[in-house]
Order: sequence, then structure tokens, then C-alpha cells
Amino acid sequence: MRLRTIADRKLWRLPLCAFLMLIAADRAAAATCNTGGNPPTVTATTLSFGNYNAATVAATTSNGTVTVRCVSASRTLPTFTIKLSQGSGASYAPRSMASGVNRLNYNIYTSNTYTTVWGDGTGATVLQNYAAAALLNSKSFTAFGQIPANQYVRAGAYTDTITVTVTY
Repeated sequence: MRLRTIADRKLWRLPLCAFLMLIAADRAAAATCNTGGNPPTVTATTLSFGNYNAATVAATTSNGTVTVRCVSASRTLPTFTIKLSQGSGASYAPRSMASGVNRLNYNIYTSNTYTTVWGDGTGATVLQNYAAAALLNSKSFTAFGQIPANQYVRAGAYTDTITVTVTY
């Protein structure tokens, strides 16, 4: 059996103090990017469906991405929700793209099963949510776009503008 000396106790305390300082430094590095003038940035890629053929039996699909990111790499994302507007159409059921006065129905979904419409949480739509449980600096969500088959519309370039709103 060995007796501890005062010098042994000091050596024991030094690693413990160093460990506590590392924990404090880690907590400081984990500050969220919605504080201190460091809001998150939001980017979204275009849903590009390409040429639409009404005679095709299957729906036409395309994927896009909405990404929320902290500008500072030392910050983490706060809890947030993402909603999408209905676009230029009158509702979410369905959304519609326009080419002049002509309309082409489509929608944006939360998964590739194309059953849950990504919207503002009203009616039959849902928001995308992120709970800040993990220390992430960036989070991406896939937007699954679909144009139903058999829409015989005039040829043209059909477009719509969707507003992405992030609330944290």
C-alpha cells in the first residue's frame, strides 16, 4: 500500500482542472448561430423538372435541397422550422406553375413517397423541423417535386417561385 503525499494530490487535481477547462471551452464553441449577430444562412436549389411529356404514364419528378448553415464554423444550429409558401397558385392542393395564363399542377413533398406536402403547416401540409439535439453546423432537407402525369397543357416554359421561411 502506498501513502499519498501532497504532491500526489496536486498531480491528481491538475488533470481534473484541465478536463473541466476543456468542457468549458467546448460549451463556448457550441454557441448557436442565432446569437450575437450570427444568424444562420439559408440556401435552396432549384427544382428543375426538364421537359414535361403529358403522354408519359408516370409522374415527372425532381429533387432540390434547402440548407440552413451557420456562417461561423464554431457555432451550431438552433432549433428551427422551415416552411414553404404555396407559390403563385391559389393553394397547396396542388401548387401550380405558370406559362402566361396557362397552369401546370405540381407539388413539393417531404419524402420520395410523395404523400406529405411540404408547406406552412396548415391544411394537409407540414413543416420541416430541426431539433438542436446534435451539434451540427449545417442541415439539409430534400425537397421532392412531382408533376402528375396526363396534364395536357400548352407548350412553354412553366415556372413558380416558392418562398422559404426559416423560424428559430
